[in-house]
Amino acid sequence: MAIRASSQRWQHLLEWVGIAVLIVLVGRAAAAEDAMAPEPEPAAQPQSASPSAPPVAYDALFRLPSGAAPKPAGGAPLDRKRWEERFTAMHGELDGARGQLAKAQAELEALAHKSESWQMAAPGAQPTAENSPVSYKLRQEIRQYREDVGRAERRLRELEVEASLAGVPPEWRQPAHSDAAPGS
Repeated sequence: MAIRASSQRWQHLLEWVGIAVLIVLVGRAAAAEDAMAPEPEPAAQPQSASPSAPPVAYDALFRLPSGAAPKPAGGAPLDRKRWEERFTAMHGELDGARGQLAKAQAELEALAHKSESWQMAAPGAQPTAENSPVSYKLRQEIRQYREDVGRAERRLRELEVEASLAGVPPEWRQPAHSDAAPGS
């Protein structure tokens, strides 16, 4: 009985192997038939005046055409006074944000040098001015001022890109010096 069961298992296994071999052979025959079939001719395409475009240098793809300066999108173009006002305002905003950041950092440094300021830390950690409860508010202000400086720098870059696309000369991009004293 055990011999009959094992022989039946072998018979079923051989049947499945035979089916798998048959499937593989049919697939190969179909692939060979496809390879032997003639390829269809491409549809006739109208020939253009120039059979191929001249090659373009890779670096030339990254340069703007020299003949045409882009016009500002919509509205009348801004004059020199308005561009200088915009750049002056952006530079003023950036300088103000940097000044606030420097002032807050100086306060934090002065606080760190005070030896009488009470400091605490988690068990096992060394108490420093950075983790003292006294300077927490100041550190949060410094973080906010750094974000303000980053935003002002991004807006200035955006204005410079806009001016570049509008064809604004470099001398118009400098902040107006009539209101500001030298060195401020």
